[in-house]
Amino acid sequence: MEELQKAAFSFEQFKVSQFSYNENNDNGSGLKIGLEPRGTYNSKTGEFILNLNFISHNEDNLGNFIFQLNSIAVFKFESNIDYSNIPSFFYKNAIAIMFPYLRAFISTLTLQANTKLLKLGLMNLSGLEEPLKENVTVI
Repeated sequence: MEELQKAAFSFEQFKVSQFSYNENNDNGSGLKIGLEPRGTYNSKTGEFILNLNFISHNEDNLGNFIFQLNSIAVFKFESNIDYSNIPSFFYKNAIAIMFPYLRAFISTLTLQANTKLLKLGLMNLSGLEEPLKENVTVI
């Protein structure tokens, strides 16, 4: 029987540090969304902080933001590894782990506000892997 290996990293916490919501009264317009990832890695503590900014606006009015949200997820590596030794699968998986929390926050907020429900479906987030890798600060 093969011995189980420990996970390379663990998910520590999720929080929404800032958000802004403006009710969308335009029923005929489509909704465009954007996600902007960035991260900070502390090589001494092994802590990786992932910031994921979510922005939505009417398709025909790019200046009219409906939802702006900054969310933060903290991940911890078992051993304090050098940034260059972070497994390549971490970036894609970290975003995939964090996204359901962000989606639940948005859905719950719009439901509780008794406004037009903003319900995000399943999304392919693999395209955010490279932008995250390019926007990491190492301390």
